[in-house]
Amino acid sequence: MALNWTSSEIRVLNFKEGIMNIICLRKWFFLSVVLGLIVPHVSLAMSSTKGVDKRSATTELEHYFWYDGDEKRSVWVNPELIAEFNVQTEKNTQLSTSGVTKKANTQAVFVRFLNIGEEGITTQRIEKGINQNNNTRISPVLHDVASTSGVKKALPGNVLVQMKPDWSQEKINSWFEGHGLTAIKSLTFAPNTFLIQTKPGLDAIDTANRIYETGDVILSSPNWWQERVAR
Repeated sequence: MALNWTSSEIRVLNFKEGIMNIICLRKWFFLSVVLGLIVPHVSLAMSSTKGVDKRSATTELEHYFWYDGDEKRSVWVNPELIAEFNVQTEKNTQLSTSGVTKKANTQAVFVRFLNIGEEGITTQRIEKGINQNNNTRISPVLHDVASTSGVKKALPGNVLVQMKPDWSQEKINSWFEGHGLTAIKSLTFAPNTFLIQTKPGLDAIDTANRIYETGDVILSSPNWWQERVAR
């Protein structure tokens, strides 16, 4: 059976828009795929408060919530599709200012949509969040509305967190360690903002919600990918 999928561009996070949205504390979310930083799951030493809501009487789609600033927002799971992210590394020849030729690795991330049940796409593979290929990550497809016709969103992995601005780096490191978290990278577009590792899929929502619900952070959002829609 042929794969039923379409290619879609990866939308890169506009850091300048991101910091303005952080200042506004409304309608912000991160749509970037942080290249090369999709990593295995890290367990949390916090009580689990998974962002799952019971199914609504008006829809059959399973839905979850996440925090957009201090507001809860819902997303609905598409029962028919998954998103498969593939990271490919290429070596490019570059000429430095000194005239010395050197090789530099660049990464391109591709996403396609697969029908669940085709080509061995199973619930177990979706939950594991990884294909046989180590460069491939799997996520459910989600929508901002209770309809499969909505704009597609997915979770390639990781969470973006902004800690309180008066916290020292030592205090932040201690907090991460105490909660079983690993910061992959410090992000420079806002103070005390970090990329926290998770596996792909719904684990990113769960982790982001648990971090936010500690009350110790300003913002905690899954690292969203979102389909680009022509206007």
